[in-house]
Amino acid sequence: PRADNKYGQIVRWIPENDDHANDKFKWDIFLLAGNPKVHANNNAGSKNINTDNMFNSPDGIGFDSHGGLWIQTDGNYSNKGDYEGQGNNSMLYADPQTGKVKRFLVGPVGCEITGLCFSTDKKTMFVGIQHPGEDGSGSHFPGAKDSIPRSSVIAVSKKDNQAFL
Repeated sequence: PRADNKYGQIVRWIPENDDHANDKFKWDIFLLAGNPKVHANNNAGSKNINTDNMFNSPDGIGFDSHGGLWIQTDGNYSNKGDYEGQGNNSMLYADPQTGKVKRFLVGPVGCEITGLCFSTDKKTMFVGIQHPGEDGSGSHFPGAKDSIPRSSVIAVSKKDNQAFL
């Protein structure tokens, strides 16, 4: 959808007659990732992308039982140049009906956020933290300051113990 795409996008496919086995579909750009802190043009991202929810390199997606879209990133976290202010890789929540996007969690330095799974009661979310510290940044996640960084799966639950959407 744009030349020299540094940030990525999420394309939505809409099957003909709501039949997901159908080989005919329409499509649209659900989200253009971008950096509105650095760019005022097309590279700023979709209209619903701002400095609180900007991201690059959407790498994984998952849906909850209500159709909410969870986006995991594996992108450039240098925070320099075109990526200034974007921070570490993260997971965001997007509402496909309203287009609202919110940052949900941010990973440790040098990691990729990957995979998403919910417990059967929907009260716990499991998220992969892959290769933290791969850039030599000194990350020791998930351990103490002298430990070797390790990939892991984290479990996230709400303080009120209610189910995720």
